[in-house]
Amino acid sequence: MIELITYWTQTGTYGSQADQVYGTYYEAETWYFNPVTRQVVYTPRPLGGSYTQEQSAGDPPPLTYNRPTTEEFFVYASGADRIGFFHDGLGGFTTVITTLLVSTQVVDNPCFGNRVGQILVAVGGLAGPFTYAWDDGPTTKDRSLVPAGAYRLSVRDVSGAVAHALVTVGQNPEILVVVSKTGGDVSLQVSGGTGPYTYLWSDGVTTSDRAGLAEGPYTCTITDAVGCSKSVEVLVNSNLFFWSRNPILLKLDAGAAYRLDPSTKPNLTFLCEVWVEHVYGSGVFEQVGPSLEQPADAQGRTVFDVQALLGVLLDWHVPAPTQVGLQRADPLFRRFYLAHAERFGTPAVRAGTTVRAQSYVVKGGLSFYEQQARTWQNRYQPTVRPFLTWEPPVKSVLPDQPEFLYYQVQLPATDILLRVRVTFADGTTHVGNYGSASQVLPYEVHCGAVGYSQLGLGRLDRADNPVRAWEAFVMAPDGTPRSEVRRYELDRRHFPRRRYFLFATSLGGMATFAAVGEAQLEAEVKGEEAALALPAGYDPMRGDTLVQERTLRPILKVASSFRTRAQQEAAQDLLLSRRVLLLSREGRWLPGFIKAKNATLLDESKAVPTLEFEFYLPTERLFTPFLGDEQVSYTTPLLP
Repeated sequence: MIELITYWTQTGTYGSQADQVYGTYYEAETWYFNPVTRQVVYTPRPLGGSYTQEQSAGDPPPLTYNRPTTEEFFVYASGADRIGFFHDGLGGFTTVITTLLVSTQVVDNPCFGNRVGQILVAVGGLAGPFTYAWDDGPTTKDRSLVPAGAYRLSVRDVSGAVAHALVTVGQNPEILVVVSKTGGDVSLQVSGGTGPYTYLWSDGVTTSDRAGLAEGPYTCTITDAVGCSKSVEVLVNSNLFFWSRNPILLKLDAGAAYRLDPSTKPNLTFLCEVWVEHVYGSGVFEQVGPSLEQPADAQGRTVFDVQALLGVLLDWHVPAPTQVGLQRADPLFRRFYLAHAERFGTPAVRAGTTVRAQSYVVKGGLSFYEQQARTWQNRYQPTVRPFLTWEPPVKSVLPDQPEFLYYQVQLPATDILLRVRVTFADGTTHVGNYGSASQVLPYEVHCGAVGYSQLGLGRLDRADNPVRAWEAFVMAPDGTPRSEVRRYELDRRHFPRRRYFLFATSLGGMATFAAVGEAQLEAEVKGEEAALALPAGYDPMRGDTLVQERTLRPILKVASSFRTRAQQEAAQDLLLSRRVLLLSREGRWLPGFIKAKNATLLDESKAVPTLEFEFYLPTERLFTPFLGDEQVSYTTPLLP
């Protein structure tokens, strides 16, 4: 309690029977301030006792007290406000409110990706001292060497007043380079930054376009008008990468001399051998199948297609639902080389063998039209640096939804990092590495786990500032981007009937499809029966029919939630997939396939576009419920 006013009043005296006065009685009325309730407590006299003094001692009466009106007797803080209390001289109080003010001045990064931005902070309104706390860790007043992004500052006065500031550090637009490549001819189309641009190739050339480049890696540094630069690496090669589901061709030609005089190589045929490294990285290559032999045409040419020999050696990579980090997807690719020779003469004799450069084959392929146009090899992959999926670049996912991104390496041996940028509700971000691979080689395929649970993003979630989304991409240790950016937006809604399907994309990777609508589990039962002979004395308990065979195929009919038009279009990849798995509630993949039938991808009469399909599980001949570790569960793992 804090005393504001005390008034003393004489109420009587005391003494001996001879009326001699020894002392005087006083009583008080008081005004006190309660700092807990922040209210005045008034107590009228008597105060609950008396003040006595001996008159003979000559002591003065108790002093009346009135707190000065200029004296601050109590203070507290509410947000950025500091509230001071002063006595009004009449038993009450007045307040003076002062507000903690924070202003900032930002120096943006001059180039995209720089870390030289500055934040200068000015504080006013209160005298301090102040403490500073930035959400990403620093406790200094000002910031320097900061990259572009949103930063949140809390300034606290010694009184407890707290003010916040949300600061955005900008940067100039990124220099974007589109690489168009046809054989040894390379063209660069540049946008972003601040034009005009200058070019400097690693071999000294200063033009944007190149023609007739020999095989090998090249680097070009593009610099804009304000001095910002970006380097692009271009690998010129003779088609060292093939899709397993597109033609893999070897074109052979006996040459102009043969066309002038075919008699120089009578009975000309060509031989082709396929040599494959079965264990990746072993360096041991073995011939696959027999040597192929084809006659030369009238022009002394032929074309071998070795797709059939190579395609059967690859398999889908099925990641564990709980995978974290980066994992090389060895089943998806193989290294191989082709050896070829001519055979001619009477009798025909094999001439010297020529070995083509080592190549890679990756499971998957492009449509007929895109494979013929070679857009992927010459323009799309060098420019976009895509993951092996055709899903839209922004995807809504649930907290327990497993997600995977497959990345095919494009540049010479280096290290790569799986980088994730997490965005919170207030716009701030957290960036971290969530996997790495060392000395990766061109055309290898690596699988990264990028789901909310797989990344452990729950550790970053806060009730007052939850995770809103995250972006995943591959980069080199020096910060150079190596892939496109994929964004995942967290859907925190509760769907009691959610089911996750993992399917192989046309490009060989695996993608996740979430079905959260109601499902229907059916059983397709087939069998063979025969009529039993009923001789005299036949046991009637055996009936009149012999069941020779019974099979049951579970069919799960499911529906998705709302899907955008881009998602519906990308669903064609799911319907075409040759490898589809369902995640059971026990956390294991169940194999199956989607029934081949018409599916509605676009229905403009529907307000909520969804995708519905039937998923067929393996045929069963004997029923066995799911066997847990402790007891048998007599519930299907497909439906909750």
